[in-house]
Amino acid sequence: MPNRYSSLALTLWLCGVSHHAIADTVFLTNGDKITGEIKALDEQNLVIKPSYAPKITIERSAVRSFETREQQPWSINRSIKEVTVQASELDSFVLIDDKQTPISELIYSELLSDSDWHYSGSVEAAIDVTHNSKNTQKLHAKGDVTAETLNWRHNLKSEVRYETEDKTTKRNTLEAHYSLDYLISDHWFLRQEDYYQEDKLNLDIRSYYAALGPGYRFWGVNRDKLDFVLTYNHFWLDYQVFTYELNAWAATINYKQYWFDGVLETYADLQIAFPDIPTIEYISDSTFGLKYLLTQQIYLSFKYDINETKSAVQHSRDISYSLGLGVNF
Repeated sequence: MPNRYSSLALTLWLCGVSHHAIADTVFLTNGDKITGEIKALDEQNLVIKPSYAPKITIERSAVRSFETREQQPWSINRSIKEVTVQASELDSFVLIDDKQTPISELIYSELLSDSDWHYSGSVEAAIDVTHNSKNTQKLHAKGDVTAETLNWRHNLKSEVRYETEDKTTKRNTLEAHYSLDYLISDHWFLRQEDYYQEDKLNLDIRSYYAALGPGYRFWGVNRDKLDFVLTYNHFWLDYQVFTYELNAWAATINYKQYWFDGVLETYADLQIAFPDIPTIEYISDSTFGLKYLLTQQIYLSFKYDINETKSAVQHSRDISYSLGLGVNF
């Protein structure tokens, strides 16, 4: 009888050793480590399930390195590979095939596939203080949604601008911008985009363009980025009595970066277009801004816009500042 219980105890002990041997380990920046099974890694968090507790969610910025004991499908710079991950001595890095790999380039879920969609976005309301002699005020309401797989990235932005002065409506416009990127590699992509603007004040004026061209991501994965895009654009200007069309080459820079463990975000969107008519030298649209996270979802924003057109007869520039409150999702 004692031998039977001894055998049972030995079996249970061996099972425990075996389970521990295949466990994953996460090393934190404060020196702690957690052993268990890694369930997910996304742009914000790493999720691990220890044997002694429920799932633990750890902010990505608190992870120094980690390692896995089994080959699993990981997304590495948008390519899915079956790999074993080893811990690195460098902060925010791991070793994959003996190569130092930034953790920011990795995504993992138990159901990872090429067709997995990742969604993100924000809704924001802002008040503009425009830099002109009348010091007019504007109300802005805008939304921004991104849906992305390993090969495709959709982005839809919309904005309503409403301006009053002495109880008189001075501006009432609707803008919508859609872009579709086909991600050819870690850096190269092909962009198709459409833009629409409607002025509902007095004259019924609509303007829109369609654009197509290559883009290159200099650096950044997931939330951080620096993209350069060169497109050929076709513009339509639709008034009540006629429609005017023109073509233009355009260069666009999209920049976004997070600081202080994601609490502060800086961003910029710059575009300059060169129409194929001699009377207009260029049309530019620039946005600079920052967001400060009050909570994980709620943020304060400051935005600086410059819209500029230079032609043979005049040089016009519209500058505005905005303070806003938004929600991430």
